[in-house]
Amino acid sequence: MKKNTAFVFIPLFALLFTSCNKTSSKKRKSSSLNPTSQTSSPTSGISPTSEGGITSKENPSSGQTPSGTSSVEPDPELPDPTYTKPDPSTFLFPDPEMPEPDPVLDTYYQSITTQKGEELKTALYKVIGYTDEIGSYDDLYDTYRKVDVRPDGNHLWDIYSDTNDFTLNDSRINNSYKKEGDSLNREHMIPQSVFNEASPMKNDPHHVLPSDGYVNNRRSNFPHGVVTGKVEYASSCGGKLGTDKDGTRVFEPLARYKGDTARIYFYFVTCYQNRIPNYNYDVFAKNTYPSLNTKYLELYLRWHLTDTVSAKEVVRNNAIYQIQHNRNPYIDHPEYACNIWGSLTATTRKLCGM
Repeated sequence: MKKNTAFVFIPLFALLFTSCNKTSSKKRKSSSLNPTSQTSSPTSGISPTSEGGITSKENPSSGQTPSGTSSVEPDPELPDPTYTKPDPSTFLFPDPEMPEPDPVLDTYYQSITTQKGEELKTALYKVIGYTDEIGSYDDLYDTYRKVDVRPDGNHLWDIYSDTNDFTLNDSRINNSYKKEGDSLNREHMIPQSVFNEASPMKNDPHHVLPSDGYVNNRRSNFPHGVVTGKVEYASSCGGKLGTDKDGTRVFEPLARYKGDTARIYFYFVTCYQNRIPNYNYDVFAKNTYPSLNTKYLELYLRWHLTDTVSAKEVVRNNAIYQIQHNRNPYIDHPEYACNIWGSLTATTRKLCGM
């Protein structure tokens, strides 16, 4: 979320009308998930559970779930029951190839053994809660040039769009905006107002991502959710602001980035779990465990399991580690999410095949 910015009209008609018929969708998947396995290899071909919840559609030659597949079958009784399967041929920018596992993973999670639930979440907090090396707010744009570079080496990823063509040194970076395409800025997936713009949360690239400035502004401070009621705003490439089934105003990201969004929330409530009890935000439960209110926990777990870890997330996680030496564990070990939250409600148990 960005604070108010002066609006200046910059005519970029070509940008606005380029290839939004190139449907937004998910990237190459890193794995099928085993929600209950604690010892599976990170972001490799993790085997599915044998009882419901997840089905494997792995590519035998790569050990990765092929693009365009969904790991969880739609269920009308569960949140977000529909999911648009991605078609990689519609991507304006292709997803990177899945990298080899980062060697640091051999030791980074060595303290994680058989823990479950709150014990596991707290153990992960002790691993990833090292934030002393997170840079300044002004450093973020330089960080993006290292961690958010598309495979062509010249364009930046945008968490809210598949079609924007912002380059590494684009004059539109941190520019004023009046419409989509005018500016790329810093999107706090957990709004700055939640933590009173305090560091290190304000500066942490694990949850502060590059995004179209205008779409960022329209998202404002609203939680990420599923719009089922009136749509107040729809971006040219699929993001929506409106009301959910409970009448709460929410912002719905592109299907391609719903899993990314969920894993960012999981990271935040784990890395900063000691601070969550002090935060007033609809998503948070004001405790160290489970930290997420049931409504959003069930939804984000659904997104996490349906929109599985992508090569883009793995590359980004590895690159951020090189800068600030902490990681998002739900990218490295997707099964941790179910091991922490899977047993809490009937819905989470069904999602996790428990």
